[in-house]
Amino acid sequence: MEIEGYDRKKHENHFNYTDDQLQEKRLALKTMKELYPDVSSYYAEIVYDMCKNSSEEEIEKIMKKVENEPFKYAKQNLEKREKEKEIEIK
Repeated sequence: MEIEGYDRKKHENHFNYTDDQLQEKRLALKTMKELYPDVSSYYAEIVYDMCKNSSEEEIEKIMKKVENEPFKYAKQNLEKREKEKEIEIK
């Protein structure tokens, strides 16, 4: 049903995927959801787009960085957990 003066909402296609590529993405996201049910759709889509649109070298560089460099907020989170444990003990 078309309403004059209004356009239908279109899904954003930031990477200009073709229709076939969009179908492939939907299938991949569905498979990812079945394999990893605890991962949100938002993050699954980010990972798919990053892997699809990045070179092997870029992905390997990111993986090495994750393995070797601490997370930006790791220290802050550890300190917060330690304080919470101290409060629970008292």
